[in-house]
Amino acid sequence: MSTPKIIKAINSDLIKVKGVLKLGFASDALLRWIFPDASKYLKSFDLWMEEFSKIAFANNLVYIEENFYGSALWHPPGAKFDESVLEPTFAAIPEERIEVVARFFEEFEKYHPEDAWYLPFIAVDPAQQRRGIGSFLLKEALKMIDEKGSRAYLEASNETNKALYERHGFIEVGRVQFGDSPPAFPMIRDARSV
Repeated sequence: MSTPKIIKAINSDLIKVKGVLKLGFASDALLRWIFPDASKYLKSFDLWMEEFSKIAFANNLVYIEENFYGSALWHPPGAKFDESVLEPTFAAIPEERIEVVARFFEEFEKYHPEDAWYLPFIAVDPAQQRRGIGSFLLKEALKMIDEKGSRAYLEASNETNKALYERHGFIEVGRVQFGDSPPAFPMIRDARSV
């Protein structure tokens, strides 16, 4: 098995980036709790990836495995994401969960430090998992963040991913869960000297 090669995506890679992210999150407990209907998930999450990737592409912060087996979207410190652009997808969320989803965003905002690099999404094609691609995607961005003497923030949406992030220096700073929703875990990685 060869070492995954991580490069930066360019704007024309958007469809491939969205494709691998949609595949990677297709069985994510929290996202599928939000969008339990498969066709609504695919359509809605496509819009989510379109919107979340805009900031990442504008700042040259879309990392990919060279064959598009995995991708990570990063936002620089202070970047503002307008969550209202996701409102069209709320029609795909079961009515009784819409308010809870809004509460998730509000709760995440409380943990999100303004001065941290933010990883909203990272995923590996399920057919390519267990090859270290996720780790290599993280390492590439964290190397740049460490060189800047900055810290990083993310929300882990399951225990398996949380363990991966912990191996890369992230520390759980909270647990967000409402009613019957799966939990999510805000995590911070402090600046490291290089």
